[in-house]
Amino acid sequence: MLFFKKSFSAFFVKCNLKKIQYKKILLIFTFLFILVLIFCKPESLINFTDRDLQFFTKSEVEKIGVKVKKNWISIELKELQIEQKEKEITKKERDLENASTKKESEKIKLELEKDKQMIQKDKKDLEERKKNYEKENKLYQIKKEIVEDKGKIDVVFSWGGIMNDMNQRNRYNYEFQFSLRAVYKYLPWVDTIYILINSNTDPPYWIKKDYPSKIKIIDRCTLIENEDHCPTFNSFAVYSIAHKIPGLSNKFILLDDDFFFNQPITRDYMFTPKGVPKVYQKRKKKMTYYKDDPLYGLIKKKKYPRYKYARYSHIPKPLRRDFILKFDEHYPGYAELVQSHLKRYTRLTEDYSMIYFEFFYKKRWIKRLDQVHAKFHQLPMRHERNITMEFEDNYKTLTTQDIITFNCNDNFSKVTKIYKKQLEVLWKFYNKLYREVPDYELPNPQHEKYTEFFPSDL
Repeated sequence: MLFFKKSFSAFFVKCNLKKIQYKKILLIFTFLFILVLIFCKPESLINFTDRDLQFFTKSEVEKIGVKVKKNWISIELKELQIEQKEKEITKKERDLENASTKKESEKIKLELEKDKQMIQKDKKDLEERKKNYEKENKLYQIKKEIVEDKGKIDVVFSWGGIMNDMNQRNRYNYEFQFSLRAVYKYLPWVDTIYILINSNTDPPYWIKKDYPSKIKIIDRCTLIENEDHCPTFNSFAVYSIAHKIPGLSNKFILLDDDFFFNQPITRDYMFTPKGVPKVYQKRKKKMTYYKDDPLYGLIKKKKYPRYKYARYSHIPKPLRRDFILKFDEHYPGYAELVQSHLKRYTRLTEDYSMIYFEFFYKKRWIKRLDQVHAKFHQLPMRHERNITMEFEDNYKTLTTQDIITFNCNDNFSKVTKIYKKQLEVLWKFYNKLYREVPDYELPNPQHEKYTEFFPSDL
């Protein structure tokens, strides 16, 4: 401010303005500057305050429930009306057969045509009403579960199944089995673990079928409204439907299947005492956009909020169902857009999950922290040329340093012989870190279809 004051005073002296005029103009400029700071809200001035955010009250949700019930009653009445009209049509068809004169039969034919056209319209209207009712009822059920939430925290995994084609980057290398073990070992306060899989994917073979409800396997296709978008192999599309899981707690954590916890953590690592998600940002470097990126055009049109900072990749993503519902109200076409990209390796990938966090951050619904606080470690691995790999060094790093979370790269060799040896080393590495076998696991699990890719001495 002192710099501006000196600059203005020098300018006004040159212009030979009187002292009173100079003070007035300086006051006007100061006032305008304050207005800019208030209304523009630069990110440096956004102060996070831990507050109890509640978007839905019990009375509001009850009103929605009454409205949904009324809609269902109107649907039932419409069905009865259609049924009655169909009976009238069958009666008229009989009358047509028994018509004594040509004039009478022509009259009945005209009436039948009109009635049939009316029924077709009514049936289309009924289908639309049912679709709208299903959407409204699902939304009502989610809001009801949010209001009735008892402060539990769940975990949601997305799993694509076992793919051990040598040319596939996302081959199964035990990650998910031990990622689950890590959650069981270090996050005992988690209530339910949901695993989202495609309908054509076998559930994890090592999990007991009769295991209690701590682990629930959900078919993704039951959550995606458009059948053409299923099955999907884009994990970010899966993230856009996670909040629709029936019975999911309001606060939940999204986890990748190659992400691991290395030491016990409390709820405070993920959420503030008031339930605000903590997001550990990778770095503060601003993002660049490329004109060939489909996201660039959408952001340019101001359809979606532009996220400015680096990605939140390979970290736990704490979220809230009510936050996502509010986001969907602002951007109703977003989920449909993401779900339409069935494969992961299009340009529509991680960038789209960042739009959520940018929206939440601008609303001050999340607490953003530097990733240094997360104590996250990316294991440096060069598997393709390394048969034994560097897991001994990594094991020392993980057991001697203060590392809370880590991610394991999956750039393994494409040569079958080398890959098998790497899997043996990898199995030993994971078993050293997570020795305790949870009670939900089958003893010595094997998968019939992929035995050639598993170590022989398990």
